[in-house]
Amino acid sequence: MPLSDLTNLRAQLLGWFHHRRRDLPWRRRRTLYGTWIAEIMLQQTTVATVIPYYQKFLREFPDVHALAAAPEEKVLALWTGLGYYRRARHLHAAARHIVTRLGGELPDNAASWRLLPGIGEYAAGAIASQALDEAVPAVDANARRVLLRWTCADPAIARQRKPADIGRLATELVLREDPGTWNEALMELGAVICRARRPRCGDCPVLDHCAAGLAGRAEEIPPPVRRAAVEPVLLATLVLRQGGRVLLTGADHPLVLRWPGDPPRARQETGSLHQGLRGLPMTPWYADRPDTARRLAEAGPVRAWVAQLLGRPRSDTLGDVAAAGTFTHAITRYRLRVRVWAVDLPADAAVPTPAGAVWTATPRDHPLSHLVTKSLSLKILKN
Repeated sequence: MPLSDLTNLRAQLLGWFHHRRRDLPWRRRRTLYGTWIAEIMLQQTTVATVIPYYQKFLREFPDVHALAAAPEEKVLALWTGLGYYRRARHLHAAARHIVTRLGGELPDNAASWRLLPGIGEYAAGAIASQALDEAVPAVDANARRVLLRWTCADPAIARQRKPADIGRLATELVLREDPGTWNEALMELGAVICRARRPRCGDCPVLDHCAAGLAGRAEEIPPPVRRAAVEPVLLATLVLRQGGRVLLTGADHPLVLRWPGDPPRARQETGSLHQGLRGLPMTPWYADRPDTARRLAEAGPVRAWVAQLLGRPRSDTLGDVAAAGTFTHAITRYRLRVRVWAVDLPADAAVPTPAGAVWTATPRDHPLSHLVTKSLSLKILKN
């Protein structure tokens, strides 16, 4: 293991980080609250995507009291577009716990942070080391990749390394006098130099300490993980409009648009992903088959469903029914093809509001999933 000269390795990495660190808003004015928000947002989301959301979130909720006092729907609305909405729900629940159970005082050590909803080993270490100067490791995917490459020249050996092995190594390497900077430097190296694909070994400040880099095998480590097979799914959504307003379904009251004969279903295991979000009337998830695609391209079932919703005996008085377009969307291991239908109801039509639903002229003020925002963003629907 080529980590015998730790003094030199640390000096080289920290020197590089001092001069090359990215200018990020949560680094400019380090606070415990801001660090917490940033770390949760950064989970499975790129830095470039997070920055505007972080800035907007802190303007709206500048402290834990403001966050705890907000309705969950407002928190989710500000999160719309970041995805992985469970993070926002856990963040909100943790804020309420801090205010109601801890007197509004944020935890002052990693062990206490781990007791809060949505906080795992990595997040607790990142928050405590960066904002509290606690000498604990913070091993995200970037740091894990760096540590594996430093210590493994053979993918077979890297494959045998367990998370506990990496955790012990990270703990040994933490710089006691400045743990936050060390952890940030390690993760920064993995994010911009020691990348998963096409690592920039020629620009690495610590190449002389890297077993994989010196062996020319950095891109082979860590070995690729076998991914679950992608399952193709077909569904349709309905944008129901009247007088400039759109119908959004309630978070707990979906409106299911069923096609006659109910085509073969796809397995759907993502229900909790959209918990707490408003939506559009949509079909179940169907298996993506040519015959189902042809059936979802027929306007008749859309007219019949809307007529039933409005309590009308005939569907020929509904106004315009148009195919707005089709887009693709990925959720976990599913590849979705989504056909969007749009129905413009007559301005004078008496339209009931289904349980939990709202009619709104500003749908993006509500918490929406990526699938719904894409449905609303098709060119024909912007007119």
